[in-house]
Formats: sequence, C-alpha cells, structure tokens
Amino acid sequence: MDEQNYQDYTSNVSQYQAPPENNGPKKANGMQIASLVLGILGIPGCCCYGVVGLLCGIIGLILALVGNKNNKGSGIGIGGLVCSIIAILFGVLATAYYAMIFMGLMGSGPFAELIEDMGYSLPY
Repeated sequence: MDEQNYQDYTSNVSQYQAPPENNGPKKANGMQIASLVLGILGIPGCCCYGVVGLLCGIIGLILALVGNKNNKGSGIGIGGLVCSIIAILFGVLATAYYAMIFMGLMGSGPFAELIEDMGYSLPY
C-alpha cells in the first residue's frame, strides 16, 4: 500500500458517548395516589355537610406534600395536591353554609331573618 495516498479520517471522530438514560415518566408512589383519590373523593364529599370533604382534603393535602417531597415531578402528585386544595376550599365553604343554615333554623344568630326570607319556616 502506498503511504502517500493514505488519509487518516479518525482525527475528527469523537469518543463514544453512551446515550442519556431515559427512564420515562416518574412513577407515582403510594402517597401520591392516595392523595389523588382522597382529593377526588373530597370534592363531592362536601355535600355531606362539608365535613367529609374537609377531612378528605386535609388528609389528601398532607399525603400529597409528603409524597411530592420524596418524588418530585409526578403528574399524579400534582393532581392530588390540586384536588386536595379544591376539596378543602369547597369543604370550608360548605361547612360555613350548612352552619349558617343550622344556626338560622335554630333561631339563633344573625341568619334567622335570612332563613325566613328564603322561605323556610322556623320551628319557634
């Protein structure tokens, strides 16, 4: 072989690099799944005088915060956090609403006239 016609093409070739590992989306842990379930159940649970929705929302919020601390970036954890916050807000509003109605029906508090104006008959 004639060494004058030989050309070295290996000088521009870089070292082999392994492709970056892509493990796909992060998997949710049990706390994140439980927070999502409790948040979803807490939203319609507000119809039970607001207490059920409020309790489910608070427990779901705690589980979402702990689960997201251990496993950041999971969509289920973020969804559980959002649903739990919504359940807490609806639970507080429903509890206040039902407390207002109950106090008005018992004839105590400033809501007795409001209850009568809405067409409800008071027991006294």
